Amino acid sequence: MGPMRAACRFARELELRCQLQRVERVTSELYGSLALTGIGHGTDRAVLLGLTGNEPASIDPAAIESTVAGIRAQKRLELAGKRPIAFDESCDVLFDRATMFPPGAQTQHPNGIRFTAFDAAGALLDQRTFFSIGGGFIVEDGVDPVMASVSDVRLPFPFHSAAELLEVAQENLLSIDQVMFANECARLGGESDIGGELPENRVRTRIDTIWTTMKGCVQRGIETEGILPGGLNVRRRAHRNALSTIRVSMRVGDTPRTLRQAWPGGSRGRSRRSIDFAANR
Repeated sequence: MGPMRAACRFARELELRCQLQRVERVTSELYGSLALTGIGHGTDRAVLLGLTGNEPASIDPAAIESTVAGIRAQKRLELAGKRPIAFDESCDVLFDRATMFPPGAQTQHPNGIRFTAFDAAGALLDQRTFFSIGGGFIVEDGVDPVMASVSDVRLPFPFHSAAELLEVAQENLLSIDQVMFANECARLGGESDIGGELPENRVRTRIDTIWTTMKGCVQRGIETEGILPGGLNVRRRAHRNALSTIRVSMRVGDTPRTLRQAWPGGSRGRSRRSIDFAANR
């Protein structure tokens, strides 16, 4: 997620800086662990998707394969979803496996990625370096991550570590989820209002979106067979394991109907057929 978010941020902020329409080429250079494991982890695909203006939280998973395939076949992409440019992945996405940190970077972290934009004459328009620090979070080189996250929002239950979170919860006789819910409501309450919707409802809506996305991910994993992308020839296991789980459940008294109700997407399409198939084996 981090490399996609970094690529998307770079592309979108080219527009904010009034540079997007001058861009003719963009290169992405990956260093350290991102370079060594990037293809196996799908980092190359994430960069392509991010440069076209896609975010992990909003991209349609069903559109990923066709979007990546289109860029590779046409050797063109829509930068930030708006600016068509030539894009040859073999030249424009570079894996520097021999260099741990981006040259000249102030931040020393093994997951570095540098984006560079050029104009028609080959002159540099913009260059920025990001680091994927885990969990989908990114930091930009030379930018204090603490200062970058400072806002005017006053949280009701601030904390800076897991130990402090536990202390805050105990002192206020709250569960961890209650503490987090109150803080998230405060954060969204500081954002511009959307149609008069209460922050509490907006938080719940976003939580529902995360849960729906997770269930969809599980469903696609269960339904898809074959080899995982990345070039390591790793065979997918979820479908086979799911069938085994269904058979065990049937032996202890579950029925196809109850399994379809409990399984992600179990009442639709291939998931339903898989349950019925396993139940009759």
